[in-house]
Amino acid sequence: MEDYPALHRYSGDQAQRYEAKRFSHARGRAVDAMEWLLLRRALTRFERRGGSLHDVLDVPVGTGRMAKRLGARGIEVTGLDASEDMLTVARDAHAAHAYQVGRAEHLPFPGRSFDAVVSIRLFGHLPAGAKAEVLKEFRRVARRGAIVFVPGQTRWLSMRRAWRARRGRPSGAWNPVSSSDMRSLADQADFHVMGTLYLLMGFSETRAVILVPK
Repeated sequence: MEDYPALHRYSGDQAQRYEAKRFSHARGRAVDAMEWLLLRRALTRFERRGGSLHDVLDVPVGTGRMAKRLGARGIEVTGLDASEDMLTVARDAHAAHAYQVGRAEHLPFPGRSFDAVVSIRLFGHLPAGAKAEVLKEFRRVARRGAIVFVPGQTRWLSMRRAWRARRGRPSGAWNPVSSSDMRSLADQADFHVMGTLYLLMGFSETRAVILVPK
C-alpha cells in the first residue's frame, strides 16, 4: 500500500488538539455545521432509495464528530482510523459503537459487513493510485453503497492555491478530483454515481458523492 503524509500526521498532540484547532472558532464551527448539513442531505437522498440505514462504517472516524451525529439518528457506527491516537479521542467521546485501527485501502472486515460506508475527510489526502483501491474496498464491505466527501477544483480555489504558493505557503499533499475522474473511479469500483451534492458551489471544494452498486 502506498504511503502518504496524512497517515502520520494525526498522532499525539495533533490528535488531542484536532477539534480545538479546527472547529472551536467561529469559522470552524460554521464549517462543521455545514459539513453535517451536507451529510444529512446525502443521507436523506440515500435513504429515500432503500430505507433507513442500520449500520455504517465511518472511515476515517477521526475524533468522532460525525459518528456521534450518525449515532444520534439511531445508526450503529463502526469507526475506523489509521491513527490509534485519533481513535482514543473518539473512544473517550463515546462517538461510535465499535472502533478499529486500519487503512481504507485494506479494510479489516468481511464483505457486505455494513449497510453503507461514510467517508468525510479522506479523499483529498489520498494519492491518485490509492483512490480506486479505496473505492473498491468500500464496494466490497458495503451492502448498499457509500457517501464520500470528495474535494473538487474550482477557479476560485485554483487562484487561491496559486496565490498561497507564490507567498511560500503551498497547499501540500492535497489532491482534488474532477467530476469526470470521479465517475471513472466509481466505474472501476463497480459503483454508480447516484448524485452529487455541493457544500457551497463555486466557493467550496467539498462535495458529497452518493455511490450505489451497479
